[in-house]
Amino acid sequence: MLLAGAGWASAQNDRPFAQIDVAPKRVGSAADLQSMDKFCGTKKIRVAYSDGFGGNTWRKISRAELEDEASKCPNITEVAYVDAQGNPQKQISDIQSLAAQGYDVIIIFADSGEAVLRATKEATQAGIAVVLWQSGVDFPGTPGVDYLVNVTASQSDMGGVWMKWIAQRLNGKGNVLVYGGTPGAPQTAGQKAGLEKVAKEYPDLRILEDPIVTNWDPAQYQKLTPALLAKYPQIDAIYSDYGNGVMGALRAFKEAGRPIPIVTSQAANELSCFWKKEKANEPQFQIGTESAFNWIIRVALRKGVAAAEGLNNTEPSIIMPTIVEDSTDTKMQPVCSSDLPPDIAAVSTQLSKDQLNKLLAK
Repeated sequence: MLLAGAGWASAQNDRPFAQIDVAPKRVGSAADLQSMDKFCGTKKIRVAYSDGFGGNTWRKISRAELEDEASKCPNITEVAYVDAQGNPQKQISDIQSLAAQGYDVIIIFADSGEAVLRATKEATQAGIAVVLWQSGVDFPGTPGVDYLVNVTASQSDMGGVWMKWIAQRLNGKGNVLVYGGTPGAPQTAGQKAGLEKVAKEYPDLRILEDPIVTNWDPAQYQKLTPALLAKYPQIDAIYSDYGNGVMGALRAFKEAGRPIPIVTSQAANELSCFWKKEKANEPQFQIGTESAFNWIIRVALRKGVAAAEGLNNTEPSIIMPTIVEDSTDTKMQPVCSSDLPPDIAAVSTQLSKDQLNKLLAK
C-alpha cells in the first residue's frame, strides 16, 4: 500500500521524479554549490526532517542549518522535526508517519541504515521527495526508486584522507586507535573501508581495534579510554570523526599522564583551542581536521525542494573531503575562536557566530 503525499504518484509509477535531474552521481566540492533562491519555486510546500539520533551538538547544529536554509524560501510553510533517539524501529515509524501526513519533502539522517529503505521507498513512490544526507556513497538502495537522492560527503574518502594524514606524520609506522559512532552507523562503516584501504599501503601501521562504539558522546570517549590505555602501552595516533567527542579521550590521556598523540577529527573549536593550549607541553600532539559538514544538509534540502517544485538541481550530490586544519602546516593552522562555542568551528558551518551562540545557549 502506498502512502499519500505530494504528487500522489500512481502505484504503477515507481519513479515519480524520473523527469527531474538531481545529479545523484555528480562529484564536486563546496565551490560547485548554488544558492537556495534558485530552487524555492512558488508552490507552497511542507518539509520534515527525520533524525536517527539527535542527541549531540553536531545534530542540533545540522538541524539549525536546515531550518536556516528553509527560511530563505517564503513558500516553505513548515519545517517539522522528529528524533528517533537511536531506535531503528522508531525511525521507520517516524518516516511512515511523516509520509502519511503528506509532507512534500522528507530529509533523513539514516542512522538506522538499510532498515529504513522500505519506508523511504513507499514515501518516494507516493511522490514525496525523500532525501538522505551524510549516509556515504555506498549506502544501499537506488536513487530515484528507494529515495530521491543521497547527498553526502564520501565517507570512504573521509576515512582515507584522515588515515593518509596519520600515516604521513608517523612516517608509515605506529599504532592507531580508531573511534567510531553508533552501532552499525553507515558513516563509521564507510570510513572504516577507506581508512583500512590506506592502512594496507603501510605494513608497519597497526590499527589496534575495530572502530570503538562511542555513540558520538564525549562522556563515552572518556569512559572507554582508560581501559584502552591500560591495554595498549603505545598509542601513536587517534583516529576520530567527531572533534567534540574526541576531547573526552584526550582528557582521559591527560588524567592518565600519557602523552597525547596525533589526532584526526572533524573541526571543532574546543579541539583547536586545546591544541593551542597544550602544544608546548605535548610535543607529539598534532591535529588534522576535515570540515564537520553540517552544511551538507542545506544541499539535501535544496535538492528536495527543487524536486517538489518540479525543478532540476545539478549541484554535486557527493562532496569530496579535504583536510581544512593541519597543525603541522604553517598555512593551515587550527583556528581557535574565543567567541565561538566549543563544539563547532567556523570552517564547518554556514551559521553565523550569533546563531551558534544562541543555539547552544538553549
